[in-house]
Amino acid sequence: MSLTRAANTALEACPRATPGPSRLPAIVGAASVWRAPIRPRSRLVSRPRQARWNSTAPADGVLPVQPAAFDALSTALSASQPCFGARGDEITLYTTPEEFKRAMLEMIKRAKRRILISSLYIGASQAELIDALRTVLTANPHLRAGIILDYHRATRLSPSDTNPASTAHLLLPLAEEFGDRCEVYLYRSPNLRGVMEKIVPERYDEAWGTWHGKWYCVDDEVIISGANLASSYFTNRQDRYIHFRSHPTLLSYLFSLTRLYAHYSYHLSPNPSGALSPLHSVPLPTPKGAPASKAALLWPDRSIHPRSFHSHALATLTAFQKSWKAGNVQRLRRVDVDTWFWPVIQSGVLGLKEEEAALERVFGAVQQACQGEGTSVEVDLTSGYFGLYDKYKKMVIASPALTRVIAASPRANGFYGSKGFSRLIPEGYTLLLSRFHRALVQHHRSHDPHTRKGVLLKEWTRPDWTYHSKGLWVSPSPPASAAVSSTAPPSSAGTYPFLTFVGSSNLSTRSLKLDTELSMVLMTSSPTLRRALGNEVRNLDKHAEVVGGETWKKEERRVSWLAWLLVALGVEGML
Repeated sequence: MSLTRAANTALEACPRATPGPSRLPAIVGAASVWRAPIRPRSRLVSRPRQARWNSTAPADGVLPVQPAAFDALSTALSASQPCFGARGDEITLYTTPEEFKRAMLEMIKRAKRRILISSLYIGASQAELIDALRTVLTANPHLRAGIILDYHRATRLSPSDTNPASTAHLLLPLAEEFGDRCEVYLYRSPNLRGVMEKIVPERYDEAWGTWHGKWYCVDDEVIISGANLASSYFTNRQDRYIHFRSHPTLLSYLFSLTRLYAHYSYHLSPNPSGALSPLHSVPLPTPKGAPASKAALLWPDRSIHPRSFHSHALATLTAFQKSWKAGNVQRLRRVDVDTWFWPVIQSGVLGLKEEEAALERVFGAVQQACQGEGTSVEVDLTSGYFGLYDKYKKMVIASPALTRVIAASPRANGFYGSKGFSRLIPEGYTLLLSRFHRALVQHHRSHDPHTRKGVLLKEWTRPDWTYHSKGLWVSPSPPASAAVSSTAPPSSAGTYPFLTFVGSSNLSTRSLKLDTELSMVLMTSSPTLRRALGNEVRNLDKHAEVVGGETWKKEERRVSWLAWLLVALGVEGML
C-alpha cells in the first residue's frame, strides 16, 4: 500500500475519533537575502469573516489596525493551514506560573469526558497532579485520559530517592489502575539511530530531537503553552499560557493529532503479553539495585520501523492537515467571532515545516505594512533560548519594522549552574546573542531611538527565576504625536498587539530542525484580547534590561574557549 493511501486510511479514523477503546485505529502499510513571500494566486480561498483588521473605528481605546497586508496574510494562512475561530472574551492569557498551575488543576478536577496532556515531560515530584488525575478518573468511570510525552525525558532516571524513578514510573500506577482509560505514549525522535544511538550518553540523547509540543485539554477547554508540567514551571519559571475556555473543535483537532502521533510512539504497558522483538518492546528502565519491573514500552505497529518512519509520518501528517484545512470553508462562515488562529506543526526531522512557512508570511506582511501607506507596525519577539533560526535572523535584520527582542540573561537560563557540558549552555547563548548584535550593527539595524527604527535587544532577569517565554507580537506603531519611547512595550501607548505567535517553539535552529513543535498564529480584533496581549508583553518587559556592545565586554560575560569551541563545532543547532 502506498504512503498516500496509508495516510488516507489513518485520516478516515483520526478526524472523527472519539474517546473510545484503548487500541488506536491502525495505520496500514509501511541562506540568501530574504524577501517577502509572494501572495497565493488562488482567489477561491476567502479570508476569515469578521476579522476586520483594517477597521477604522477605534474601540475601547484600542487604536485601529489598518495595514491591508494582514488581510492578505489571513487569506494566505487559510489557504495553507487549518483555521479556527473564537471570541476574544472566551480566551484567557495567564501571566504567572501560579495562574497556570491553578488553571491546570481546576480543569482536571472538573473533567467529565476526556483529558489530553502533551508535554516534554511531567516532573517526577508532581504528586499533586497525579493525585488530581487519579481522583477524577475514579469519580468518573466514563472519563478517559491520554498522555503523550518525550521518550528520552520521560524514561530518564532521577537521582532522587524520595520521588518515582522517572516520569514513566510516576505514571505507571495510573496505567495499572485504569487500564485503557489512561493511556501513556512516549514519542521517540527517529533522528537518533544506528551507531549514534549506541554511543551517545543518556544525558545527551535529547540533542537529537524531542517531543516538544505542549497542549493541555479537558473536555472542551484547551491551554496552549510552552511550559512543561514540573515544579519550576508552576513557581518561578516564566512562560506563556493561552486558555481557550470553550472550544470543542480545537480540542477535537488536538485529540485527533495526538492519536495520529501515537502511531509513532511507544505505549507504556504495565503487563505486556506475548513475545516481541527487542526493537518493538523496551523494558522500562529501573534504578540500580531496584527489582526489575514487568512494565515495558511497546511499539504499536510492527509494520512501521521505530527508527525509520520519516516518510510514513510525513505523508500521514500532511494528509491530516489537508483534511482539517478542507473544513476551513465551513468554519470561516462563523459570524460570532473576532479572533482567528492557525495551528502550525514543525518537525524538521520528518520534513514538516509549517511554522517556517507561516512566519515567513508574517514577516512578509510586516514588511509590506511598513513600506505601504497608512499605519505602520512594530514587532516584539522573545525566546528563552535565543539561538534564532538562520532564516528568522535574516528576516528580522531585513525587516524595516522597529523590533524589540527579549532574551534570557545567563542567570535566567534554565541551564545556569548545571553540571557537565550543559553548564556551558548559558555562555553559548551569550555568544549567539553577541553575534546577532554584531550582525545588526553591520547591517545598520541597531536601535535608533530618534528615528524609531532598528532592533532593540533586552535581557530578562529576575532573582531566583528562569525564563522560558517564547513567541512574537505585532502591534500598530503609535502616532508620531504620542512621543512614546521606542524602548517601551506596545501597550504603553494603547497600541495593543493584534497578532501573536504562541506555542512550544523557541524560534531556534533546534526547534525548527530537531524538535516536534506545535504553535499557532493568532489574529484578533477583540479589544479585550488585544489588551491582554499588551499586558502580556508589558509583564515580560518589566523584568528586561537593554543590552548592547558594552554588555559583552564585561568580565562576567566573558565566554570560555570551551563554549566557543562547542558553538564552532555546530552545537548551536542542538541548543
